[in-house]
Amino acid sequence: MANIELRPYSKPSMWRKMSMANWTHPVDPQVYGRLELDMTAAIEFAKQETERTGAKVTLTHIAVRAVAMAFKKNPSVNAMIRWKRIYERKNIDIFCQVAIPGEKPDLSGAVIRNADTKDPGTLAVELKERAAAVRENRDEELGKSRKSLDLVPSFISRTVLRIIGFFNYTLNLNLKWMGLPRDPFGSAMVTSIGSLGIPEAYAPLVPMSRTPIVIAVGKVEDKPVVRDGQIVIKPMCVITAVFDHRIMDGLSAGKLATTLKKYFADPAGWEAGASAGQ
Repeated sequence: MANIELRPYSKPSMWRKMSMANWTHPVDPQVYGRLELDMTAAIEFAKQETERTGAKVTLTHIAVRAVAMAFKKNPSVNAMIRWKRIYERKNIDIFCQVAIPGEKPDLSGAVIRNADTKDPGTLAVELKERAAAVRENRDEELGKSRKSLDLVPSFISRTVLRIIGFFNYTLNLNLKWMGLPRDPFGSAMVTSIGSLGIPEAYAPLVPMSRTPIVIAVGKVEDKPVVRDGQIVIKPMCVITAVFDHRIMDGLSAGKLATTLKKYFADPAGWEAGASAGQ
Protein backbone atom coordinates (compact mmCIF):
# COMPACT_ATOMS: atom_id res chain seq x y z
CA MET A 1 0.00 0.00 0.00
CA ALA A 2 1.35 3.43 -0.94
CA ASN A 3 2.19 5.98 1.73
CA ILE A 4 0.51 8.79 -0.26
CA GLU A 5 -1.90 8.51 -3.17
CA LEU A 6 -0.30 10.36 -6.08
CA ARG A 7 -0.73 11.00 -9.78
CA PRO A 8 1.77 12.46 -12.29
CA TYR A 9 1.97 16.25 -12.56
CA SER A 10 0.95 17.07 -16.13
CA LYS A 11 3.11 19.36 -18.25
CA PRO A 12 5.17 21.28 -15.66
CA SER A 13 6.22 24.78 -16.71
CA MET A 14 9.79 25.57 -17.74
CA TRP A 15 10.27 27.53 -14.49
CA ARG A 16 9.13 24.53 -12.44
CA LYS A 17 11.52 22.27 -14.35
CA MET A 18 14.40 24.70 -13.76
CA SER A 19 13.46 24.98 -10.08
CA MET A 20 13.56 21.21 -9.60
CA ALA A 21 16.94 21.10 -11.35
CA ASN A 22 18.42 23.89 -9.22
CA TRP A 23 17.18 23.08 -5.71
CA THR A 24 16.89 20.01 -3.51
CA HIS A 25 14.66 19.30 -0.50
CA PRO A 26 14.63 22.14 2.09
CA VAL A 27 17.45 21.70 4.61
CA ASP A 28 17.98 25.31 5.71
CA PRO A 29 17.01 26.09 9.34
CA GLN A 30 16.83 29.87 8.80
CA VAL A 31 13.69 31.65 10.02
CA TYR A 32 12.98 35.31 9.26
CA GLY A 33 11.45 37.89 11.60
CA ARG A 34 10.64 41.58 11.40
CA LEU A 35 9.91 44.36 13.91
CA GLU A 36 8.96 47.93 13.09
CA LEU A 37 9.67 50.11 16.11
CA ASP A 38 9.10 53.72 17.13
CA MET A 39 12.56 55.23 17.64
CA THR A 40 11.48 58.45 19.39
CA ALA A 41 12.83 57.45 22.81
CA ALA A 42 15.93 55.74 21.38
CA ILE A 43 16.91 58.81 19.33
CA GLU A 44 16.58 61.07 22.37
CA PHE A 45 18.57 58.64 24.51
CA ALA A 46 21.31 58.45 21.86
CA LYS A 47 21.62 62.26 22.01
CA GLN A 48 21.89 62.17 25.81
CA GLU A 49 24.54 59.43 25.71
CA THR A 50 26.51 61.33 23.07
CA GLU A 51 26.58 64.41 25.29
CA ARG A 52 27.50 62.33 28.33
CA THR A 53 30.36 60.35 26.77
CA GLY A 54 31.56 62.59 23.96
CA ALA A 55 31.33 59.59 21.62
CA LYS A 56 28.79 59.48 18.81
CA VAL A 57 26.09 57.09 20.04
CA THR A 58 23.84 55.74 17.30
CA LEU A 59 20.89 53.39 17.05
CA THR A 60 23.36 50.64 16.17
CA HIS A 61 24.98 50.91 19.62
CA ILE A 62 21.56 50.90 21.23
CA ALA A 63 20.60 47.85 19.17
CA VAL A 64 23.76 46.01 20.26
CA ARG A 65 22.91 46.75 23.87
CA ALA A 66 19.27 45.74 23.38
CA VAL A 67 20.26 42.43 21.80
CA ALA A 68 22.74 41.75 24.62
CA MET A 69 20.09 42.43 27.25
CA ALA A 70 17.58 40.26 25.40
CA PHE A 71 20.09 37.41 25.49
CA LYS A 72 20.71 38.02 29.19
CA LYS A 73 17.01 37.74 29.96
CA ASN A 74 16.68 34.67 27.74
CA PRO A 75 19.92 32.69 28.26
CA SER A 76 18.64 29.57 26.51
CA VAL A 77 19.07 31.28 23.10
CA ASN A 78 22.67 32.25 23.86
CA ALA A 79 23.76 28.92 22.51
CA MET A 80 25.51 26.94 19.80
CA ILE A 81 25.40 23.38 18.49
CA ARG A 82 28.25 20.89 18.93
CA TRP A 83 28.03 17.18 18.12
CA LYS A 84 24.25 17.49 17.60
CA ARG A 85 23.85 18.92 21.12
CA ILE A 86 23.02 22.45 22.23
CA TYR A 87 25.47 24.21 24.55
CA GLU A 88 24.78 27.52 26.32
CA ARG A 89 27.47 30.18 26.17
CA LYS A 90 28.74 31.63 29.45
CA ASN A 91 29.38 35.09 27.95
CA ILE A 92 27.37 37.43 25.74
CA ASP A 93 29.62 38.72 22.97
CA ILE A 94 28.13 40.64 20.02
CA PHE A 95 29.76 40.77 16.58
CA CYS A 96 29.31 44.13 14.82
CA GLN A 97 29.87 44.18 11.09
CA VAL A 98 32.24 46.88 9.84
CA ALA A 99 32.46 48.15 6.25
CA ILE A 100 36.00 48.66 4.96
CA PRO A 101 36.14 51.36 2.24
CA GLY A 102 38.81 51.66 -0.43
CA GLU A 103 39.54 50.60 -3.99
CA LYS A 104 38.29 47.12 -3.11
CA PRO A 105 35.57 47.63 -0.46
CA ASP A 106 35.28 44.74 1.98
CA LEU A 107 33.25 43.67 4.97
CA SER A 108 34.72 42.69 8.32
CA GLY A 109 33.73 43.11 11.93
CA ALA A 110 34.58 43.59 15.57
CA VAL A 111 33.44 41.59 18.58
CA ILE A 112 32.24 43.42 21.68
CA ARG A 113 32.97 41.11 24.61
CA ASN A 114 30.48 40.94 27.50
CA ALA A 115 28.16 43.42 25.80
CA ASP A 116 25.54 42.91 28.51
CA THR A 117 27.86 44.67 30.99
CA LYS A 118 28.37 47.82 28.88
CA ASP A 119 25.95 50.70 28.39
CA PRO A 120 25.48 52.22 24.91
CA GLY A 121 27.96 55.03 25.57
CA THR A 122 30.67 52.57 26.56
CA LEU A 123 29.82 50.42 23.55
CA ALA A 124 30.13 53.44 21.26
CA VAL A 125 33.61 54.30 22.56
CA GLU A 126 34.83 50.72 22.26
CA LEU A 127 33.28 50.04 18.86
CA LYS A 128 34.68 53.28 17.43
CA GLU A 129 38.21 52.23 18.38
CA ARG A 130 37.72 48.62 17.25
CA ALA A 131 36.22 49.70 13.91
CA ALA A 132 39.07 52.15 13.30
CA ALA A 133 41.59 49.40 14.04
CA VAL A 134 39.88 47.11 11.54
CA ARG A 135 39.71 49.77 8.80
CA GLU A 136 43.31 50.88 9.37
CA ASN A 137 44.55 47.29 9.59
CA ARG A 138 45.69 47.78 13.20
CA ASP A 139 43.76 44.81 14.59
CA GLU A 140 46.57 42.27 15.00
CA GLU A 141 44.38 39.18 15.47
CA LEU A 142 42.12 40.05 12.55
CA GLY A 143 45.09 41.01 10.39
CA LYS A 144 46.73 37.63 10.95
CA SER A 145 43.55 35.70 10.16
CA ARG A 146 42.90 37.76 6.99
CA LYS A 147 46.46 37.13 5.77
CA SER A 148 46.11 33.41 6.46
CA LEU A 149 42.79 33.18 4.60
CA ASP A 150 44.11 35.27 1.70
CA LEU A 151 46.63 32.51 1.03
CA VAL A 152 43.90 29.91 0.59
CA PRO A 153 43.04 29.19 -3.07
CA SER A 154 39.41 29.90 -3.95
CA PHE A 155 38.66 26.36 -5.07
CA ILE A 156 39.36 24.93 -1.60
CA SER A 157 38.24 27.92 0.51
CA ARG A 158 34.87 26.34 1.33
CA THR A 159 36.55 23.19 2.59
CA VAL A 160 39.07 25.20 4.61
CA LEU A 161 36.32 27.26 6.26
CA ARG A 162 34.45 24.08 7.18
CA ILE A 163 37.60 22.63 8.70
CA ILE A 164 38.23 25.82 10.69
CA GLY A 165 34.64 25.83 11.91
CA PHE A 166 34.95 22.18 12.93
CA PHE A 167 38.12 22.78 14.97
CA ASN A 168 36.97 26.14 16.35
CA TYR A 169 33.46 25.17 17.40
CA THR A 170 32.76 21.46 17.12
CA LEU A 171 36.02 20.54 18.86
CA ASN A 172 36.02 23.89 20.73
CA LEU A 173 39.75 24.45 20.21
CA ASN A 174 41.47 27.83 20.54
CA LEU A 175 43.29 28.43 17.24
CA LYS A 176 45.19 31.59 18.17
CA TRP A 177 48.42 29.76 17.32
CA MET A 178 47.16 29.70 13.72
CA GLY A 179 46.48 33.45 13.75
CA LEU A 180 42.74 32.97 14.26
CA PRO A 181 41.08 34.97 17.08
CA ARG A 182 39.19 33.23 19.87
CA ASP A 183 35.46 32.90 19.19
CA PRO A 184 35.54 35.56 16.44
CA PHE A 185 31.76 35.85 15.97
CA GLY A 186 30.24 35.68 19.45
CA SER A 187 26.63 35.14 20.48
CA ALA A 188 24.93 37.25 17.82
CA MET A 189 25.68 39.48 14.84
CA VAL A 190 24.38 43.03 14.41
CA THR A 191 24.69 44.97 11.17
CA SER A 192 23.61 48.55 10.45
CA ILE A 193 22.09 48.62 6.99
CA GLY A 194 20.42 51.92 7.84
CA SER A 195 23.81 53.67 7.70
CA LEU A 196 23.89 52.64 4.03
CA GLY A 197 20.47 54.17 3.40
CA ILE A 198 18.70 50.79 3.28
CA PRO A 199 15.34 50.72 5.10
CA GLU A 200 14.98 46.95 5.33
CA ALA A 201 16.93 43.78 4.47
CA TYR A 202 17.69 40.32 5.83
CA ALA A 203 21.28 39.25 6.47
CA PRO A 204 22.02 35.51 6.22
CA LEU A 205 23.42 33.29 8.95
CA VAL A 206 27.12 32.53 8.45
CA PRO A 207 27.55 28.73 8.69
CA MET A 208 31.13 28.74 10.02
CA SER A 209 30.26 31.26 12.76
CA ARG A 210 27.75 29.02 14.60
CA THR A 211 26.01 32.27 15.58
CA PRO A 212 22.27 31.59 16.01
CA ILE A 213 20.94 35.02 15.01
CA VAL A 214 21.78 37.98 12.75
CA ILE A 215 20.10 41.34 13.41
CA ALA A 216 19.89 44.08 10.75
CA VAL A 217 19.00 47.65 11.80
CA GLY A 218 17.38 49.60 8.99
CA LYS A 219 17.14 53.28 8.12
CA VAL A 220 14.94 55.47 10.31
CA GLU A 221 12.06 56.96 8.32
CA ASP A 222 9.18 59.23 9.32
CA LYS A 223 5.93 57.31 8.89
CA PRO A 224 2.28 57.80 9.84
CA VAL A 225 1.22 55.62 12.77
CA VAL A 226 -1.84 55.45 15.02
CA ARG A 227 -1.40 56.62 18.62
CA ASP A 228 -4.42 56.91 20.93
CA GLY A 229 -6.74 56.79 17.95
CA GLN A 230 -4.92 59.61 16.13
CA ILE A 231 -2.64 59.46 13.09
CA VAL A 232 0.73 60.99 13.92
CA ILE A 233 4.18 61.01 12.29
CA LYS A 234 6.87 59.03 14.12
CA PRO A 235 10.49 58.06 13.34
CA MET A 236 10.12 54.35 12.58
CA CYS A 237 12.80 51.74 12.03
CA VAL A 238 12.57 48.17 10.77
CA ILE A 239 14.74 45.67 12.61
CA THR A 240 14.98 42.27 10.97
CA ALA A 241 16.29 39.00 12.31
CA VAL A 242 17.37 35.74 10.75
CA PHE A 243 17.67 32.99 13.34
CA ASP A 244 18.57 29.33 13.55
CA HIS A 245 15.41 27.29 14.09
CA ARG A 246 17.46 24.49 15.66
CA ILE A 247 18.15 26.78 18.63
CA MET A 248 15.23 29.19 18.61
CA ASP A 249 11.56 28.47 18.10
CA GLY A 250 8.63 30.86 17.86
CA LEU A 251 8.30 31.11 21.64
CA SER A 252 11.93 32.02 22.30
CA ALA A 253 12.02 34.39 19.31
CA GLY A 254 8.89 36.07 20.66
CA LYS A 255 10.54 36.57 24.05
CA LEU A 256 13.57 38.15 22.37
CA ALA A 257 11.31 40.44 20.35
CA THR A 258 9.42 41.47 23.49
CA THR A 259 12.64 42.45 25.26
CA LEU A 260 13.85 44.40 22.21
CA LYS A 261 10.56 46.31 22.03
CA LYS A 262 10.64 47.14 25.73
CA TYR A 263 14.24 48.34 25.56
CA PHE A 264 13.71 50.60 22.53
CA ALA A 265 10.52 52.01 24.06
CA ASP A 266 12.44 53.30 27.11
CA PRO A 267 16.22 52.81 26.92
CA ALA A 268 16.89 55.50 29.55
CA GLY A 269 14.58 53.84 32.06
CA TRP A 270 16.04 50.42 31.28
CA GLU A 271 19.60 51.64 31.82
CA ALA A 272 18.62 53.39 35.03
CA GLY A 273 17.21 50.11 36.29
CA ALA A 274 20.34 48.22 35.19
CA SER A 275 22.56 50.71 37.04
CA ALA A 276 20.44 50.24 40.14
CA GLY A 277 20.86 46.47 39.86
CA GLN A 278 17.21 45.75 39.08
